Amino acid sequence: MKKLTKNDVVPLAKRQKETNKYDYGHVVIFGGSIGFFGAPALSALSAYRMGSGLVSIALEEDDYVLYVNLNPEVMVKRFIDVEEVTKIIQNKDAILFGPGLEENVMNEKILRVLLDADCPLVIDANGLTILKKIGFDHRLNHVILTPHMGEAKKLLSTDSPQQKINLLTDLGATVVLKDAVTNIYQKDFSGQFDYGTPSMAKGGSGDVLAGIITSLLGQKYSLLDAAKYGVYIHQLAGQIATHRVGEHSLMASDIITAIGEALQRSVEE
Repeated sequence: MKKLTKNDVVPLAKRQKETNKYDYGHVVIFGGSIGFFGAPALSALSAYRMGSGLVSIALEEDDYVLYVNLNPEVMVKRFIDVEEVTKIIQNKDAILFGPGLEENVMNEKILRVLLDADCPLVIDANGLTILKKIGFDHRLNHVILTPHMGEAKKLLSTDSPQQKINLLTDLGATVVLKDAVTNIYQKDFSGQFDYGTPSMAKGGSGDVLAGIITSLLGQKYSLLDAAKYGVYIHQLAGQIATHRVGEHSLMASDIITAIGEALQRSVEE
């Protein structure tokens, strides 16, 4: 497997003066449930730090009344049925499905809608469990899957994980397999980034990565380029944050605060 470096990523271009928030993508995040509302909040803030112009979190009506918006920049959309979900995703540039979600019939219906839509889609966390439950009968050309090793074992459930990864990439999916090193797979491509640190083994780190990748999709990156640059920035920000707060004390929110410096370093000669 190819070892990927800074030379393998496509950095964000310098912004032009005559632009506005709509030029940098509106992403929507389906996530959160009782006890797990922090997950989509982390993803949302990391998407903003990565450059998104607009970020929304979509919540079921029952969850909406319980959610405390941790970031005033993040919009919150509520829905009661699949028809309203369809309206929410209209004209959006990228979608993230999974952080903090619970497994239920409504979320199965939502995922089917998202898989049938044309909008670039990242499936993370419990979204992967829901995907396994509804089956792999959809084309995944617009989908990035971001399992950690534990989630991958449940999702793949085979003696040969590589064969299952090949099945997913044959369906068009891009797979970001998170571990001590992170492997990226696409049909006819595989590569590995090894810039992370043990300090990043903390709850919420994966939610941050999912938000970063979704932001890049919303800014018109291809699936593969979004996966590569997203993983690179996530790991670089982890290094920077670790230097600031120490190996044991790092939290996911520290990674978010380091994204800006990581972006600057990624364009330095």
